Amino acid sequence: MGIFRKANKKLEGLVEGGFGRAFKSSVQPVELAHKLAKEMGDHKTVGVANVYVPNEFDVYLGDEDYAHLASFADSLKVELGNYVTAFARREGWTLVAPPRIELHQDGDLRLGEFGIATRTVSAPTEAPEADVPAVPTSPPPAAVVAPGPVLDQTVLYQPSAGAPSGSPAAAAAPRGVLRGRQGDYQLVESVTVIGRSRRCDIVLTDPNVSRQHAEIRRQGDGFMLLDLGSTNGTRVNRRGVRQAVLQHGDRIELGTTELLFERQP
Repeated sequence: MGIFRKANKKLEGLVEGGFGRAFKSSVQPVELAHKLAKEMGDHKTVGVANVYVPNEFDVYLGDEDYAHLASFADSLKVELGNYVTAFARREGWTLVAPPRIELHQDGDLRLGEFGIATRTVSAPTEAPEADVPAVPTSPPPAAVVAPGPVLDQTVLYQPSAGAPSGSPAAAAAPRGVLRGRQGDYQLVESVTVIGRSRRCDIVLTDPNVSRQHAEIRRQGDGFMLLDLGSTNGTRVNRRGVRQAVLQHGDRIELGTTELLFERQP
């Protein structure tokens, strides 16, 4: 199992393992990981020989989400950092320094909303050791900070419209997962786009998959699959479909990639 897949599985474990049992907010660790990766891709800088991506992330959470995350924030930040590192390595992107992820409380955000601000910050350079300690004549070298977003430029993610988070209807929202050879993908958002484009929520490397091939929407107490005008079409249980209501155990074919859909309790 590759490093990226291991990182993805660990984050899914935060939902299904001990962390998940204490986790009642609508912001999911896997959702944060996917959005951090998306922000890296959206703010990459193409150099002469390398593609540079942000390595510092400030995640802003509402009071309730922050309170739920605070008890295991240190472990979560480590896992998110591992995910970001593995994702950048898989895409061939360059991090100028190890990733740093900080969680911040923002009382203006509602349950389920979160913002992400990104920066590219190089590691501080160390001054060479001297034989005799010298009296510093200037402040020590600071980290080099590329122009980063101010709060107004922070990307804000909001929960889908419908029943308020935390209400009985929201608590009963359907849960599903797609299982494939590249890994498992939790369907945590109201709309999940699948394709080859790095902007998709689920990125497939199959060359027979369109850039934006299909999407899965939460609909009532179930999930609806819609083909997005793909070149090679979408099949469910060997039948070509433009849209289909997914049932537990359905096999979805996109190009030559097969994904197994499962409902979760």
